[in-house]
Amino acid sequence: MQSAQSIVQWFTDNIVLLLAIGAVLVLAYAYSGPIVDKIVRRTLRAADGDFSGEGVEDTELQKRSATIVALVTTVLRLSILGIGVLLFVGLTGSEWILILIGLFVAGMAIAGQSIVLDYLMGILIIIEGQFFQGDNIELGDKRWKGTVESVGLRRTVIRDVDGTVYSVSNGELRSVANRTRIYAAGEVRVRGIRQGDLVKVARIMDRIGQDLASDPSFKGSVLEAPHLAFIDESDDLGSVAVMRGRVVAADRWRVATEIRLRLDQALKDEGVELNRLVLPQG
Repeated sequence: MQSAQSIVQWFTDNIVLLLAIGAVLVLAYAYSGPIVDKIVRRTLRAADGDFSGEGVEDTELQKRSATIVALVTTVLRLSILGIGVLLFVGLTGSEWILILIGLFVAGMAIAGQSIVLDYLMGILIIIEGQFFQGDNIELGDKRWKGTVESVGLRRTVIRDVDGTVYSVSNGELRSVANRTRIYAAGEVRVRGIRQGDLVKVARIMDRIGQDLASDPSFKGSVLEAPHLAFIDESDDLGSVAVMRGRVVAADRWRVATEIRLRLDQALKDEGVELNRLVLPQG
């Protein structure tokens, strides 16, 4: 092991080499993100075709690209830092640093088996493509649900509708429902239909679905024109009609909201009155 004086002398004699290596590592660290982004996008484009951010396939590719870029950039930057440490140890002969790092890693592996599970689950999530950055997910046995902000090897960050951010260990993600994967069913239920109005309501539903599908502002959202899917069992208010169509998963709520607004106006225009739940006064 070198003395402190010899180490200082070595640094003095090799300052230019150290500055050059340091500059290369800093530049590699700083520009790793943009470089990885270009490589990943070109790779996905070659595998799945061009994507510009529009349409179902393009949206999925954008989410996949953002997730992979973030993960690969993190791994690459950690590798750059590791190379820097190894170069420092190799050039200065400070082997004790490697011994300390090895003892730390071994201790973490023994004491933190859950951490190892987190990393294994993180790898499986990325490989299997269970969800990507930007997806809206819900955990069946937990209360976490919301939009995925980032997917890492150890944890996933989820933001719910009121802005609360959850940092969830990947080992906790055993049962996940992805609400925005490729496409979803845009569904609207109309309750309280009187028996004589069923045919008229069915006709209105089909017309609104066709109008919505041909609307330029919803062209990229509607994959299949919403239509009357079936008449459900009647309840206390009357008949129940279910309108359903295939839509881009991320726009399911926007499409359903627009359908409800158009249905409400169309039913009024056609003179169709629905039975409503009357709340007790006082």
